[in-house]
Amino acid sequence: MASFSKVILMGNVTREPEIRFAQSGDPIAGFGIGINRRFKGKDGSQKEEACFVDITFFGKQADICQKYVHKGNSIIIEGRLKQDTWEKDGQKRSKLVVIGEKLHLMPKKGDTGTEPAAEVITDE
Repeated sequence: MASFSKVILMGNVTREPEIRFAQSGDPIAGFGIGINRRFKGKDGSQKEEACFVDITFFGKQADICQKYVHKGNSIIIEGRLKQDTWEKDGQKRSKLVVIGEKLHLMPKKGDTGTEPAAEVITDE
């Protein structure tokens, strides 16, 4: 059976990209984004919930993330899901992360909107 993993997220960067290097010397950028969801509750009141997602970019894309992605930026990420697993204090742990394939920076608040959002990096 075939499988498919595609994720598209829009949110705000919650922390500056952290750069580390693989054994091969290739850069790896890791940062987080927060996605807010507003909805009407059963009682009719407005509610809001936040979801925080870890993002990872590799290679040239990681270098570009370090230069252009900053805490507070509005951003669109296209990528795929990956499950990281590790062991800590004898306990097996895991979490889902998004491996970034495309990155779009959105205009900053206060921009006149005359310039479109910039697509900064792509895996293609």
